[in-house]
Amino acid sequence: MIEFYVHQDKLGIPNAWEELTPAMFEGIMADMDLVTKGKLSPGMLQIKHVCRAMGWNPRRLKQYKDEETWSNLVWLGEQVDFIFRVSYPDHDAALQELSKADYIKAKKTPPERLNLPIARYLSKLDYKFVLNGCFCAQLVPFVSIQGHLYSGYSIDTSFNQLTCSLVALQFIEARSLLGCGQEMLPLLAAILYHPGPYDSESAHRLAKEFERLPDETLQSIAFNFSSFVNYLFSATQFRILVAGESEKKSSITTGALESLYNLSNDGLGDISTVEQMNIIKYLTILRKKLIETVQSMNFSEISLGDIAKNTGLPISLIKQII
Repeated sequence: MIEFYVHQDKLGIPNAWEELTPAMFEGIMADMDLVTKGKLSPGMLQIKHVCRAMGWNPRRLKQYKDEETWSNLVWLGEQVDFIFRVSYPDHDAALQELSKADYIKAKKTPPERLNLPIARYLSKLDYKFVLNGCFCAQLVPFVSIQGHLYSGYSIDTSFNQLTCSLVALQFIEARSLLGCGQEMLPLLAAILYHPGPYDSESAHRLAKEFERLPDETLQSIAFNFSSFVNYLFSATQFRILVAGESEKKSSITTGALESLYNLSNDGLGDISTVEQMNIIKYLTILRKKLIETVQSMNFSEISLGDIAKNTGLPISLIKQII
């Protein structure tokens, strides 16, 4: 939270995706669409988030001509650093020599406001702002279509434990649609908001109903799910499952259904049972099987290079496993 005082009253502005209400998230997504179309600057989007969080009307604030009011509002907007990340050419090549703390600061802060020796050099580069799509929250808990409410999947991180209501087949089919274009978003939404036990054919039929949703709602659903996927595979123990994707596609992305149905061969239930397996349990089993495979190959005196070739994992990670 961004905390500040007004007449000795302590106030706060959410400064993380996980702290947003669904209404705040919807507002940011609508404003982001304007940023993409060049009708709103990233800085003004941040100011609008401040106003939305505080219940202030930006149009009414424009009536105030005093410089101090706007200076304070701009300052508050500059403190909002969770929405965007600064992207530099060649995959942030200019930041590679920075410490971890300075790297994080440079990714959150535009170079013009960055208090680091490298800031002047960075300001001359062709940098851009990109959405920070990595968080663990369900910010579109339900959607309404012609008066019918469809509840979305749940995510719970209380007590430092992560649970999610998605089942394995549902997760796999939804993830396969990420990045497939606007025309596939109704199907993605139908999969994620499918009522009752998940069924592929039923979700496919339901997609016709989800075509009625506004484009911005469909985009919000896709961004929310994509950000959750990014969180799972970058900020949790499941990152091992995609550690070698650049060299060899992980079973999570290619052959994901085969990996799921192999669990049935391992005696973990029939096909219908493994399809309905909770996603966290499914990923935990895949992680365990991958670690056991690496350890077994090492026990058989297979070289690190061959283990890396067969699993797609980097040698540095293989050494940690064995």
